Amino acid sequence: MNILEKSPKYGLEARHRPQSNKFTLTGCDHFALPARDPEASGKFFEQVLGGVEFFRAGYEPEDRAKNKARHIFYHVGATLVELVEQRSERGYADYWNPDGENGNPHWAFGTTLDGLAAFAENLKREGIPFAGPRRHGKEISAVSVYFLDIDSNILEVTTWEQHAPDSFIIPPAPGERFIESAKLKHNWKPH
Repeated sequence: MNILEKSPKYGLEARHRPQSNKFTLTGCDHFALPARDPEASGKFFEQVLGGVEFFRAGYEPEDRAKNKARHIFYHVGATLVELVEQRSERGYADYWNPDGENGNPHWAFGTTLDGLAAFAENLKREGIPFAGPRRHGKEISAVSVYFLDIDSNILEVTTWEQHAPDSFIIPPAPGERFIESAKLKHNWKPH
């Protein structure tokens, strides 16, 4: 029998068949990569991967005065890629580099506002510390929670719905970075 004549068990149809999720996570909303120069990295994504710029932040004079990191989102097919200014060679905070200063890379999963609220409650039940829900600025409707997995990878659950009430938002404390990885460490165990 020719292997090409047999339908694969895990082919295109199976790969793209949506699966139910108890927190209404819709899949990967975006992933973020550190970039020494988001503009130059963006040109790579445009010219090599066909990326189309969607949104940029951290470029306004007000953001520059607050020393916010510059970042640019690109559509690459159905996926959003966020290129985030990496300002330190101390890199990503993880098991091997606990004092790392960059919050990237990170991976974000999409949901609804109700799904985000339910997910935050689940993190509380599981004893997993998280940052947020955090609003991402005036020009973007996204609201997110950030947390670490058991290997210190930064994960995000986000919604782009436009009606997140202010009472739902927990902004960073004065002087606190948007994501403080050291404050998100935990010792979660399967139960």
